[in-house]
Amino acid sequence: MSKPRIVLLIAALLSLLLISGCSSFYDGEYSYVTSHEEPGALVGDTEEQYYEVRTYVGLKNAVQSLISSGEESGIIRVKDYPSSVQDDIARVCLDATKDYPMGAYAVEYISHSVSRILGYDEVKLRISYRLTQEEMSSVRSASTLTDVYSMVENAVESGLARITVQTSSLSVKEQTLLNYLHNLYRSHPELLTYEPKAVITFYPSEESISKIVDFAFSYREDHEEAVEKLSELNPAAERIVHPFQDLTVQEKALYCCRDVALSVQNTRRGSTAYDTLILGTADSEGCAMAYQLLCNLCGVDCRVVEGRMDGSIHYWNIISIDREYYHVDCSACIEKPITEGFLFVDSQMIPRYWWDVDKYPACYGSLSVQQVMDVILARQNAEEEAEYAAP
Repeated sequence: MSKPRIVLLIAALLSLLLISGCSSFYDGEYSYVTSHEEPGALVGDTEEQYYEVRTYVGLKNAVQSLISSGEESGIIRVKDYPSSVQDDIARVCLDATKDYPMGAYAVEYISHSVSRILGYDEVKLRISYRLTQEEMSSVRSASTLTDVYSMVENAVESGLARITVQTSSLSVKEQTLLNYLHNLYRSHPELLTYEPKAVITFYPSEESISKIVDFAFSYREDHEEAVEKLSELNPAAERIVHPFQDLTVQEKALYCCRDVALSVQNTRRGSTAYDTLILGTADSEGCAMAYQLLCNLCGVDCRVVEGRMDGSIHYWNIISIDREYYHVDCSACIEKPITEGFLFVDSQMIPRYWWDVDKYPACYGSLSVQQVMDVILARQNAEEEAEYAAP
């Protein structure tokens, strides 16, 4: 073979290796894919099937295959084995309940016996499960952290009490998942009436490459009540923003702040968008969540800020207008001019307000409230002139 052909062949092989590599990256995520080894041939008739193996890896994979299938018993025939089957099967069974994700998640214990038969060792297994077959089959598969996020979002939107996910993504960590759930509620009050809570358990552990993640969710109200509230809240919010859907971003942001402030008659309690826009009772958290909802509906880039004002826990929002950021505190505008809480930069918030500057964008925008009001006034004058000029 000529030298150019050899070089081309090597390049092709390298390309294939890159395509089928062990690490995959997606939006900063990374997962680990282990090589697959067959558990050995499953042979025999339908009444008595068994695995036939010759190596430790084959022995281990046969036990894991039985667990994955939910089998309560199984037979492994070991031929030409280089060491002690009795010692190794004991270690394999223990590891399967501690280190194998489905084993750690579902298996109570595994008992085994080894018999020497002409030409091979026969291992008989009895597997006891702490979970039902239905619970084991409900475990979903997720390749990336984004897939896990999607499953969590669908679960809490549907009011599910529990989901279980198997993944090899190294990005799946408890705090990452809890942060996502928290941010999902803060960012999308149109989806959730209250923030769901979650207890997250990893099998065998959070640090494992391949793991099963069990989510146990709890809610402040039942799903039917939440759906009923959202069916009242979202149409009401859409009616609020409908008149100014075609205006500029700064006008939308101002009108959303105004309408949140006008919705509140009682400031002593009420921490949700529903409390604010439907019941008319809200603290700073309720105002911030209502403003987030209205901004979502009319296309204003917005986020909720968790901080302090005058030493007490306080909530407000940060919005983006023309790639510049501003603070908006709707609760400061209740029964007061909108200039009390709209389009503040960082220097105007100090020293009364405190927030974690590493979690939120710096606010140094150049737009003033007066400029926005001038735009609104100019629009109103133009509309009045057009109406007057109409025949």
